[in-house]
Amino acid sequence: MRLSNRFVRWIPAVALALVAPAAASAVGASLHTALKRSEPAADSRLDRAPTRVSLWFTGKPQVAFSSIRLQTPSGEIGLDSIVADTGFSLHAAIPQVLGPGTYTVIWRTASADGHPIRGEFAFTVSASAADTAPPTIADSSVVSGPVDAVHRETVSEYRTARWMEFVALLTILGALGFRHAVLPPLASRGVPTTDAADRARRLGQSVLVLYFVAILVRVYAEAAALSSPAQALSADVLFPLLGGTTWGFGWSAGLVGALVLLAGWAISRRSIAVGTPIALTGAFAMVLSPALTGHAAASRNFVLGVTLDVLHVGAAGLWLGGLLMVLLVGIPAMRRLTDGNPDAAVSALVNSFHPLALFCAPIVVIAGLGSGWLRLGDIDALTSTRYGETLLWKLALVVLLIALGAYNSSRARKRLGTTQGTSAFRRSAAIELLLAALVLAATTRLITTPMPISSLTP
Repeated sequence: MRLSNRFVRWIPAVALALVAPAAASAVGASLHTALKRSEPAADSRLDRAPTRVSLWFTGKPQVAFSSIRLQTPSGEIGLDSIVADTGFSLHAAIPQVLGPGTYTVIWRTASADGHPIRGEFAFTVSASAADTAPPTIADSSVVSGPVDAVHRETVSEYRTARWMEFVALLTILGALGFRHAVLPPLASRGVPTTDAADRARRLGQSVLVLYFVAILVRVYAEAAALSSPAQALSADVLFPLLGGTTWGFGWSAGLVGALVLLAGWAISRRSIAVGTPIALTGAFAMVLSPALTGHAAASRNFVLGVTLDVLHVGAAGLWLGGLLMVLLVGIPAMRRLTDGNPDAAVSALVNSFHPLALFCAPIVVIAGLGSGWLRLGDIDALTSTRYGETLLWKLALVVLLIALGAYNSSRARKRLGTTQGTSAFRRSAAIELLLAALVLAATTRLITTPMPISSLTP
């Protein structure tokens, strides 16, 4: 059954709309650092009352965003100030003797890349422990529910914003690659490209609005998760977050990069020679941002991890974002040409994009495999951890994507030059983008899945 051109044109947009809920549900409070052990241990029964609560993590916790609470059914017991040591641990002394009963430790901290992590566990002091004065309740009105429920609203915002950011970034990179790598060779062969270049710039500028919204929502959601929604915009929370964490540096790089890119695009309307380097500089900062706000920032192989992430995201944007530009911008512009054969112009456009895709696709695969290997830490983690299982799902989708891309390269591209060939390519390329959207959903799930502990510990 043949698909109409109008329907095919909307497949990429429909694909993103379908994948959005899946991607959003995959993003949440990600555990880039994990709790290794505690004293008292979870669910332990103690014959002697503990004098402090100690938590050991797989990475360095951020003391500025850490809290430890000790809860009883009657209320909260006040603890001394948190102290940290070089062993990736946090400690809080219990200033009074605990009597028999069950106690709940509720903790919160942030990993090296600023991502909030939290949890709770209970322990019991047995009746055989020294029975002294009952513990003093700091505030009997403080009763804690499940910790995750406290930030349910901000976590939902973070999920949506993270998905929006990735969609916008890949589209922007695609617009840059399309304007500066695909269209110039086409123009050298005498094909008019002004309309296509303007369309790509306008689409990129429109998507920048989505990017700005995403990063602003992300910083609010991040700050709210590290503190509370009421304190999220306070200087005491924002300044340490943006100035004292790798996450904050990465977020700032994305924001500044987007502003520089916007300025570069504005200048390029008057002077391409001046505006283009500025726009590309801003784009590089934007590509660096996900690496500094994701797993790479918490990895023991920081430099290599960030480098691979930058290559992976940058090449994916040029390849898949470029294909999106070919479908939504390039082909419509070529078919509006009145001088010559529009289908021949479409063929020239696709053939001009082909070398870029052929160059970027292997980089996406190699950099992605390298990043996955660094974060697995052990080959057994590929099948024994949630991160490994998610990586396998992504790899399976990538294999399908590469197979479809190879078909478009070897078959559909060679039939271009006629109306039927253009329609066939639009259908197959739209399906390729649909599959790419599924890969993006798997990627979103992967970057918010806890890394295996073996890859986090030195």
